[in-house]
Amino acid sequence: MRFLVLVVALSAFSAHADLYRWVDRETGSVKYSNTPPPWFGDAEKQRGAPAVEVIRARTPALPREAAPPPEGAAARASAVAALEARWVELARSIAALPPTTDLSRPGGGVRQQLEAYQALSAELERIDPAGAPRRHAVEAGVFEAARRGQ
Repeated sequence: MRFLVLVVALSAFSAHADLYRWVDRETGSVKYSNTPPPWFGDAEKQRGAPAVEVIRARTPALPREAAPPPEGAAARASAVAALEARWVELARSIAALPPTTDLSRPGGGVRQQLEAYQALSAELERIDPAGAPRRHAVEAGVFEAARRGQ
């Protein structure tokens, strides 16, 4: 059991290794490796060898769901206002789609708009559940105005 834990722990370290990139002079192809080429770091060997670019490993960012809500009433209100402005903008752009648009099988651009709208709705529900009734009323008004062609 301890051996398995050790293997898993060591494999996680290799996932965050730096990458080395260079262009092979013979074939002209770009080469990537997690280990440096033999000439890398040796000044004498590097003179005639291709240049090596080191791509540093980055630590992964926290997922958006794990991001804490803004602290303080003013910061929170500002964040909610910015999200709501984007949310209304997306709702209006979706409502302005031609009536022949099939939202059950949207194309790439429409799908991105719908996904962004749903993500913003979920984030607003998470950080401002008290504003849900007001947002639902705005949403109904925007889509009703679109149905009437306004």
